[in-house]
Amino acid sequence: MFEATQEMRALVREQLAREGLASALRAVALQFGLNKTSLAWLAVDLYADVMTSDVQAIWHWDLAGHGTGHTDAELDEMLSHLNVKPF
Repeated sequence: MFEATQEMRALVREQLAREGLASALRAVALQFGLNKTSLAWLAVDLYADVMTSDVQAIWHWDLAGHGTGHTDAELDEMLSHLNVKPF
């Protein structure tokens, strides 16, 4: 099972201060070699109110940039209701 590390959490938080969630998740995916399933688990770890539909949005996101799935802007909009857990 996936377990988020402090380094992953820190990178997401750092990226969120500058960019949207999609960019933050992409940065973590690239640095740590994560797939969309692991990114969804990371979102569950980081956010207090993640629902099944939010996880599914990440699964259907175009992480690789091939033009299929949700765009970064769409994912950011779909997940804009999430609130980061305090750490």
